[in-house]
Amino acid sequence: MRKRDGSIRDDELLEMLRTMIKDISLGELNRALMRLELRGKVNVSAQKKGKVITLAKVRET
Repeated sequence: MRKRDGSIRDDELLEMLRTMIKDISLGELNRALMRLELRGKVNVSAQKKGKVITLAKVRET
């Protein structure tokens, strides 16, 4: 994701994950993304061709 300015489409991410975790489903990926989004780690936005996942910016205090 860092090579792509911190963004990746959900289908690309799922394909990459399936090379490491053979039996991961789209539902499992969506649940994990929801948890990460709620924790402020990623942002997920809907696009015409699925979802785009973007790394969240680190907030400086």
